[in-house]
Amino acid sequence: MKLRLNKLTASLVMAGSVAAVVGCGGGGNPTLDVATPRAEVVTAEYKYALTFVDARTGLPITDDLTVTLLGDAVTGDEVVDQDNASVKGKTFTVKNGVLLVAANFDKSTAKDVFTVIAGNRSAGWNESGQQLTKTTSKVGDQVVTIKLTNTKPAAVAAVNADTTLGLAMKVDALPAAAGGVITAAATAVATASKDAKTAEGTTEPVGVASVTFPAGVKATNAAGAPINSTAGVTVSVTKYSNNEVAALSAFPGGFVPSVTVPSTAPAGTIPAGTTADTGAFISGGFAQFNVTDNATNQALKTFDAPLTLKIDLPKGSKNLAGVDIVAGNTYPIWSFDQDTGKWVFETDGTVKEKTPVDPKNFEVEFTSNHLSYWNLDFYGSTCTGNVAITGRPTGDTRPLTIELVGVAGQRFWRSGTISDSQLGLALYPQGTLVNITVKDSKNKVVGSKTNMNLCATGQTVAVTLPTVTFAPLTVNVTESCRDGVSGKRATPASVYFYDNVARNWSSGYSGNGTLTLNGIESGSTGTLYVYNRFTSSYIVTNNFAVNAPSTVNNVNLPSLACTTGGQPITGGQPI
Repeated sequence: MKLRLNKLTASLVMAGSVAAVVGCGGGGNPTLDVATPRAEVVTAEYKYALTFVDARTGLPITDDLTVTLLGDAVTGDEVVDQDNASVKGKTFTVKNGVLLVAANFDKSTAKDVFTVIAGNRSAGWNESGQQLTKTTSKVGDQVVTIKLTNTKPAAVAAVNADTTLGLAMKVDALPAAAGGVITAAATAVATASKDAKTAEGTTEPVGVASVTFPAGVKATNAAGAPINSTAGVTVSVTKYSNNEVAALSAFPGGFVPSVTVPSTAPAGTIPAGTTADTGAFISGGFAQFNVTDNATNQALKTFDAPLTLKIDLPKGSKNLAGVDIVAGNTYPIWSFDQDTGKWVFETDGTVKEKTPVDPKNFEVEFTSNHLSYWNLDFYGSTCTGNVAITGRPTGDTRPLTIELVGVAGQRFWRSGTISDSQLGLALYPQGTLVNITVKDSKNKVVGSKTNMNLCATGQTVAVTLPTVTFAPLTVNVTESCRDGVSGKRATPASVYFYDNVARNWSSGYSGNGTLTLNGIESGSTGTLYVYNRFTSSYIVTNNFAVNAPSTVNNVNLPSLACTTGGQPITGGQPI
């Protein structure tokens, strides 16, 4: 037995692993060796439950998504995955729309910032992402929701028909000619006009975004390869209103991003040649322009002649000094660099009247040889905005969501969750007025204030909370030999619960196999996700009910490779 164990240990060390050997049995039973190493425990202080949802429905995306993580913290090996390994250089295939990552901020000299990028063009999902920083995060578990749009015909039709959603889309298939030319004649692709409810409940136009391809323009992908001239291309344009909350919350990278300004840039909102990550955007609207090679489903990034882009800007938009923008003014234009996760200042666009004149919108026109997300944004200084809550019953720690939406003309969006009496949102734009909304776990509004400036003294919002019964959800995760019984031991895991009615998430990570999620209302039904380290995917339980006084779910993963007395146990594999 000793010789066999020595051989086992030697083979695992050669493979770069060290086995955890567990003895079981007794009373004449043979010794059981569990040859699969224990999972690495994620000890990083900042844990992010990444959730990827449809921007229109809020439902988790069940198609496979390709997810990459970029930025200084990734380069510095500060960001780890579910297996406590650095994510640098990795690409993840995410199923069921959930992924755990964690950050050991301050582990290196890198800046404490990274960006998540997700998408799958073959399934219709445009790339989008979110930037995460130490300054805007909290120690412990936190849910980060990333909203993506889909370009399949049924999804586009549903987006354009939804008057509660501030998104408008257009998808066109364009033929290609010999030599990789997209089109022989100049061609424009524009979103249709559409109205939607604003953050204040009024009805306003979403605005239009358009791209015009000059005659004979050629395109190449990120590797410099030309398009397949026989398959043609698909062009998608998505206009995001800056007046509607769901569209604002889908802003790629968030409103407190890292930015770069080329040294050759004209005068902009920050000095040319600098980088910054402590400011905030005030948005005049944004759009996504994509061109995809139909033969390869690869994004076409660069063009041999400039394309003309237009994005509508709501009249009444203000600059950083709070002065209304008028025709003839300039407005800063930024593009999202998906290779770095940063917003790049491109140019100052000129604000023009539309033809014919539109009483609601100006337009900003500019040209570019590349496509991505494009924003009309001022980037300005910040403070920490504090929101205090009054009206909680004694001992009530239910999670409440605080949402900040910049008032018309100064649009900005941030949200955070608290279980006590105060939330401080760092990097809040200096001098910007916001509407504050407080919601409970079922997304019901329980308190609000309008036209508030948080920079000076913060604000206090009184809440009225409904009387509800909560049911703690405890999930115990174990792993065992393949008979489902022998060698059973607790294993680290992350757990997600998606509420089908509220369409929100509860999530957490446990290093010892037992996790309790609080704040779930009794009677809630949803989807439960439990991470399986052996398959690097999630065990999914649909229509999972959480009921008082508490709900317990035991999950065993019969995936260990075990031997007993030198022979594999039932279903096991010899070492």
